[in-house]
Amino acid sequence: MPVSRRKILQQIGVGAAVGAALPALRGFALNSTGEGTRESFVRADQPARLATAADPVLLYRNENPYGPSEKVLGVLRESVAGGNRYPRTEYDTLIGKLAVLHNVKPEQIVLGCGSGEILGMAALSFLKPGKKLVQAAPTFPSLGKFAQAAGVEVVSIPLNKRYEHDLWAMLDAARAATGLVYIVNPNNPTGTITPRTDIEAFIGKLPSDVTVLIDEAYHHFVAPNTAYESFLDRHFADPRVIVSRTFSKIYGLAGMRIGYAVATPEIAKRLPAGFPNWSVSVVSARAASAALDDVDYVRLGIKRNTDDRQEFMNQVNARMLRAIDSQANFVMVNPMRPPDEVIEHLKKNHILIGPKYPVLDKYIRVSLGTPAEMPAFWRAWDLMPATDKMAM
Repeated sequence: MPVSRRKILQQIGVGAAVGAALPALRGFALNSTGEGTRESFVRADQPARLATAADPVLLYRNENPYGPSEKVLGVLRESVAGGNRYPRTEYDTLIGKLAVLHNVKPEQIVLGCGSGEILGMAALSFLKPGKKLVQAAPTFPSLGKFAQAAGVEVVSIPLNKRYEHDLWAMLDAARAATGLVYIVNPNNPTGTITPRTDIEAFIGKLPSDVTVLIDEAYHHFVAPNTAYESFLDRHFADPRVIVSRTFSKIYGLAGMRIGYAVATPEIAKRLPAGFPNWSVSVVSARAASAALDDVDYVRLGIKRNTDDRQEFMNQVNARMLRAIDSQANFVMVNPMRPPDEVIEHLKKNHILIGPKYPVLDKYIRVSLGTPAEMPAFWRAWDLMPATDKMAM
């Protein structure tokens, strides 16, 4: 039988967007005067904030710690007053802007309640018992969880020695009885990229009935290089490719729960079948539309992340630790001691970081915080007793 729609919807939490929007907006109102820019709230010269049980430092979900721009905050405040109305033109406006941004037709855009709903749509559309999912290990786990809950086989192929997708091992796994291949680029949790040319060659060798979902949630954080190029910035002429993006990262709208997919009109029509067409709230759609308009804030976000990532690596190197070179807004660090001990120590000091990944069991994942937050992380880190790094 096909993937259960009920199981998919339960895991995604469709409809939670409206509930999440108002608490998130209250937080924005408390943290904003409505004047100036977000930069004024988090400056490098501000004193390091204290981490407390009531107000821990959150470095665990790869969120944008700076939040959305002031322009988006203004739209959010205005939009709450219209929360008693159902969507009217908000979806069409947002879809139109995305179509222009990516040089595609509006009928190629599918909106979702976060990119999680997009993954659920893909699972429901392309997976069923006898049609397996092929993905990397480790990678973003939601799609695999959707598949497993529905009784679909999941084949997880370890990353190669460069922490890239091992595409040729994935190709061997995908040659028979495969419904969907999932590629997260940059990958979560490693922050690494798989070269575009390799992905193109891989897709060209796949069986003709296999669909490929390329998750570009962290696209904006990639430093310019010759290996990486988005499949939306330069289109790839293969109708089996779906590209997903989110407003949770560079745009700072994780709590608003809004993402989207770009695909052929045929796939874009197929994806949302069985899903409600109103899971994106009016508030979220308006905020996302305003975020697309604020291109200067996107540029600022890219620069901030580049600077914060470099400073984090400076601190890693100063402590003679090891880290995987990241192209995202988080870093995988080998703490040179048992990760479980590090996670628990930081938690006791009110610093929350990512979970342990069994496939990379010597590493921890740390999301980048603001210049006011990261000193609290390193202060807690330095409270750990010294270890013999040579023995690790």
